[in-house]
Amino acid sequence: MSFANAHQAVMKRQSKKGRCLHFTDGIQCNEIISAHSIQKRGQLGLIAEAGHVYRLNADLSTLKETGGKPLPKKIGVNRASTFPGMCKQHDNKLFSPIDDRPLSVDPHQVALYAYRSICREYFVKENASKTLTEMLEHTGLTRDQRRFLIGAAYGQSLGFERLKRHKLIYDDCLAANDFTELKFVIFGSTSRCSLQASGLIFPDFDFQGHQLQNLGPETSDLDLLVFFTAPTEYGWAFVLAWHESSNLSCQRFIHSVAKSGRSGAKVEDMLLRFSLACCENHAIRISWWDSLPAVAKNQALDFMAFMADPTLGIRADYLMAGCEGLADWSFDNVQDAS
Repeated sequence: MSFANAHQAVMKRQSKKGRCLHFTDGIQCNEIISAHSIQKRGQLGLIAEAGHVYRLNADLSTLKETGGKPLPKKIGVNRASTFPGMCKQHDNKLFSPIDDRPLSVDPHQVALYAYRSICREYFVKENASKTLTEMLEHTGLTRDQRRFLIGAAYGQSLGFERLKRHKLIYDDCLAANDFTELKFVIFGSTSRCSLQASGLIFPDFDFQGHQLQNLGPETSDLDLLVFFTAPTEYGWAFVLAWHESSNLSCQRFIHSVAKSGRSGAKVEDMLLRFSLACCENHAIRISWWDSLPAVAKNQALDFMAFMADPTLGIRADYLMAGCEGLADWSFDNVQDAS
């Protein structure tokens, strides 16, 4: 079996190994389910057309065919953004405040959306780390391939350990039902929504190209920023959230958004650019994507490739410009709880 096919097989096997990532650590778990990291009824329901959305497809065969660019792929909402990372009992009980009610300025709701993003990324990073470690045993690796795999496995393991620290922080907040240390900014909209996202990032650069923190292995504790879209009573919202232990980088990131806005940049463009470049867990309105000119699609795909291709280096200016005018939505208000 070729390396690419073997890698795909191992990834598929790992992704099917369900486990409950609830903060009680497996106590009183029942049936493991395919949980939606992007809410089916509230989030996906806002953009689905004939029960389908586009999602990002960045498997090895696709990247090989496109020269490293991911491609949108049509998928039914029942399967979009799912991962077997919760048992049915814990998923239903824990997330009912966001599954049964629209988002408001409620730290508990924001914490739950953030926790969903973290659990999904935890699941993905743990799988990737185990897959790369297993692939080091693949027969027939060249010296260059082995060297690349060793570096990639180390990077995934480091990223997973860094994320694990933040999951424990949110575990403690939810277990104690204490959200006083949670900070967030909500960008509200009453216009049509064409993109849903749920992701996180260790912020590296801001919208002016300034470094926020050094992501090198010598940095022990990194700040974490979580972002997601959510349905509200009057429309939908894009939310940036973090624990106060990540204040330094995240506050500077928020100030950067405001600074670019004062200089004439549109927040809609900035957050679309940020979403495409810093998240691979999207759901996209089919008619919106299909209506984009080829040049605009290629520009969006270039930004998506930041997350899909680990061989691409991150430029300091990657958030400064791009995707202007692509968003067909607008934000009406901002609620700052930072």
